[in-house]
Amino acid sequence: MLDALSFNNPDKIPVIYNIWHPGGLARHGQKMIDLYMQYPPDNPIAFGAIPAPPPGTIQPDGKYHEIKKDEWGTVWQSVIFGIAGHPVDYPFENWAEATGYAFPPLPVCDTQAIQEQKKQYFITGFWVSIFQKICELRPIDEVLMSILEEDEDLLAFLDRLVDYWQKVIQIAIDGGMDAVMFGDDWGTETSTTISPGLFRKLFKPRYEKLMKPIKNAGRKVFFHSCGHLGEIFDELAGLGIDCLWPQIRLHESDPHALAKCLEKKIAIYVHPDRQRLIPLGTPAEIDAEIRRYCEQYKKNGGGAIFHVEMESDTPFENVEALILAIHKYR
Repeated sequence: MLDALSFNNPDKIPVIYNIWHPGGLARHGQKMIDLYMQYPPDNPIAFGAIPAPPPGTIQPDGKYHEIKKDEWGTVWQSVIFGIAGHPVDYPFENWAEATGYAFPPLPVCDTQAIQEQKKQYFITGFWVSIFQKICELRPIDEVLMSILEEDEDLLAFLDRLVDYWQKVIQIAIDGGMDAVMFGDDWGTETSTTISPGLFRKLFKPRYEKLMKPIKNAGRKVFFHSCGHLGEIFDELAGLGIDCLWPQIRLHESDPHALAKCLEKKIAIYVHPDRQRLIPLGTPAEIDAEIRRYCEQYKKNGGGAIFHVEMESDTPFENVEALILAIHKYR
């Protein structure tokens, strides 16, 4: 992992398995666990019971439907098991009312467990979000209008949110984590969600405030962002992030972004296309795509970390093709 992040010709490309999304495991069960354990990843994983829809969430017609409230007070409706769904109710009615909002309890970090895991693994933790989080606390159209208008109540809430995340980040640093993961989706299929100018004015300074203590502590900043990043990618690169987790198909369509990753030594979470390739492609197509990635990043001297995450729409032969190809070519 360290050699991949520093473009120092790693002996093999690291691979991360994300098992916290239950869809794939719920569909494929023990044979998927057996496959993962036969070809272990470069992050610590532990399997409990095979996930299944909670009691009462399967309707008389056999379809899944679940309504649940998260720790932030947002109520979600899900109709596909393992997919978060959409907010249907929010913890406050407007940004002015949010002045009295109580944030969730701060997370607890098991320092002893992290130190034990660090003997073998590079440990990445938490999910720091400011844009995506406010889009979960109020409807997205309202959020976008409030950003455009630079609503003072929204900006005041963003500052409180940053204060909360600063405390979480300090817990990660004190706990010994090697990297902190940020997650904000800044793009659509065709463009950025807001203008680069608004991003630069309203969000970049807040990210800088959050990332500075991580960098000062000698730890890494990982940043996940789906969609077409355009000029916002330059702003993210300028923040000094160490690893970008993009929507790989759109990221590869931008030669400027690829060149800047090499120039600034920004590693990439290579998360193979889950929209078409992994659920709908053939095993041969998957094999060829993984081979291409491996050849490209070996030529670059590093800068790639495979990320494997399975939804319930992926047939097992494609799950197997992906895992086998990664371990064959990496």
